[in-house]
Amino acid sequence: MTALLRPGYRWQRGAPRRRQHGLATLVVVMLLLLVMALVAGYTNRNLFFEQRVSANQYRATQALEAAEAGLEWGLAMLSAGRIDATCQPVADPASAEPSFRQRYLQIDDVDGSIEALTTAAGAPLQPACVFDGAAWRCSCPTAGAPALAEPAGLDSHPAFRLEFEGAPGLPAGVVRLQAVGCTRLDAAQVCADEASSGDGRAVVTVLVALQSALRTPPVGAVTVPGVPAAPDFGVGLLRAVNADAVAGGVTLHTGVAPVGVAELHTVPGSPAAESAVEDATLVPLGADDLLFNHLFGMEVATYGDQPGTIVVDCDAGCGAAGVRDMVRLNPGRMVWIDGDLDLDIADPIGTPDAPALLVVDGTLTASDPAAAVTGMIYTFGDTSGVPGALTLRGALVAHTTLTLAGPGTTTVVYDRDVLQRLRLTHGSFVQVPGSWRDF
Repeated sequence: MTALLRPGYRWQRGAPRRRQHGLATLVVVMLLLLVMALVAGYTNRNLFFEQRVSANQYRATQALEAAEAGLEWGLAMLSAGRIDATCQPVADPASAEPSFRQRYLQIDDVDGSIEALTTAAGAPLQPACVFDGAAWRCSCPTAGAPALAEPAGLDSHPAFRLEFEGAPGLPAGVVRLQAVGCTRLDAAQVCADEASSGDGRAVVTVLVALQSALRTPPVGAVTVPGVPAAPDFGVGLLRAVNADAVAGGVTLHTGVAPVGVAELHTVPGSPAAESAVEDATLVPLGADDLLFNHLFGMEVATYGDQPGTIVVDCDAGCGAAGVRDMVRLNPGRMVWIDGDLDLDIADPIGTPDAPALLVVDGTLTASDPAAAVTGMIYTFGDTSGVPGALTLRGALVAHTTLTLAGPGTTTVVYDRDVLQRLRLTHGSFVQVPGSWRDF
């Protein structure tokens, strides 16, 4: 064996022919890949989770905003006029379509309590709206469920439905309004109680109250503070009637003694002269709008700006036909005449069941001998020129003083029921502070 060795070669027992390299590196790389795979999987899992949370938050927020929009829409509609089945305003004054509040609320004109109207089966009536991608479409049924078709497409189409509840524990003039909002319109029910689509749904409730159009009705048929000048009724130009014993039979309620002779009719058996009350406390009310604030419960500017008031621009003068139509189209609302008003038609304005509340910021005249108004007239102008004859059933109030120009006779018949109906059923609906709930 020794002979086979080459010269100079040193033999080593057990020495390998070649060393192996890279095994440890391979193990480390595999471990790193495993760790990176775990990190990537965990990150991807968090990403999916965040996406679901974001989507749920988006749908929940959209549903809540839809419910909030429903509350604001319903509150505005309660102070609007007559509408059709699609909740759009009616233009025909002869239309028998009810207003939004008449469709869903029953206001008692004796105690002011409010009840929610229901279907024949006793289910609550529910107006509803849906956004179809371009505009809101609404349904205001008077019987049965709202008629809304589900918008086509997979996009989100927010919707809401409203429901009123006149709980026995609520005070008079207050009703609960509930809005249910959702991100898609259910085919069977608008914002169904148990939606199977997984879309967002939110419920918001609030108490709304009727801000009375006439907080304190006048006590007499004609009320005049008499400042800065005494009221001048002329001779035979005013006929004041108050046969209501509960109201005290007051025909004239003035701050100072009027000039001229008025024909007075009061409670049978009572002296007519004693039905004219000269009240010195009215004199200071004739300044700084205090009488207006006392009767209506708010400032002059605020009263004209509230949603229940319709302001008619009469700078160039207005005829009675347009005012009559406004009263017919807007039951439960007040009409503010910004200028002079001429009652130049025989067709009456207002009825005992739907009286009119007219605030005339100008001069009131009646050029038609058969002009008639049922309700209350509050006039800022100091002159009521009546060349014909005006018959007013309710009450007449002058802001400061009043001068009758004649030659026709102005007849004012005090009607406590009409004034009570104005107090309890006319006005603007407002949100009760602190009543908002989303649970």
